[in-house]
Amino acid sequence: MKIIFFILIFSSIKLFSQADSIIKIFPTDLMRANILTGKPKDKVKKNTAHFRAVYYTSGELKYIEFIPANWDKGRRKRFKSPDKLKLYYEKWNPKTQELLNGITKKEAIGKQHYIATLDEKGLVNNVDYFNKNGKVLWTFIMHWDENGESSQYDIKFYYERNLFKLNKELFAPDLSSIKPGWIARYKFNPAGITQSVHVLDEFENLYYFYKFKSNKKVLQSRYFRSDSTLVGSHSVRFNEDKRPIRITYFNQNQIMKNAITYEYPRKSETVISQLNSKGEIIERRILKEGEVN
Repeated sequence: MKIIFFILIFSSIKLFSQADSIIKIFPTDLMRANILTGKPKDKVKKNTAHFRAVYYTSGELKYIEFIPANWDKGRRKRFKSPDKLKLYYEKWNPKTQELLNGITKKEAIGKQHYIATLDEKGLVNNVDYFNKNGKVLWTFIMHWDENGESSQYDIKFYYERNLFKLNKELFAPDLSSIKPGWIARYKFNPAGITQSVHVLDEFENLYYFYKFKSNKKVLQSRYFRSDSTLVGSHSVRFNEDKRPIRITYFNQNQIMKNAITYEYPRKSETVISQLNSKGEIIERRILKEGEVN
């Protein structure tokens, strides 16, 4: 994943004068650690990431500073080391690695939230997930090279977890247990698409791993034990809205074991059907928006 910096100039740019400098504010929705789509806004709004460009009065560029979204400027001034900068968010999208809905430290009290730690370059080093009681459950750790590029990140878990419950598209119930201290190591291509996940303990011992292939309509997942023995596989079919419509599970001999289908009759409803090895429906239920599958 390559980090690209954009300087966007608008007719509505505001100019601020200092003794020997001119400051220009460039509004943008781009996080420095991610390439996000969308057009920049004409005005800098509260809780919006932007670039702060400082010029000499001669017009020459002095420096450009990246201002992350939803940060506490007063708090930042008290930090002598920028790598201690922490940002608070309500939501986290594990598929796109996007942090959403920035909040203050005070607003985070008593609710589940995410804390992102940035380094001196404005790159996200790690993201901690806290539950309502203030306990950290896992940490998302980025790995950057000297060019600001990344093709790998880790998720370190502090409690027993199940990868299948975190992402039913990538993982399968057969092989997804996680113990405290274990790490799920994600490797992805330049487009940000996950290619593999290796599960290791705190000493880097491999327990099992997944390999993925995908296109716009189908995701194929295969899972192996540490000795590369194939445990099984599954395929996920998506609709035009990129929502899953069928997950089919196979054993190590590519024989169908069972399947799950998803229907979306209404925006706020999902109909989930369980199928046996013969493709017969053995259970069907309706999930309302907000209910956990």
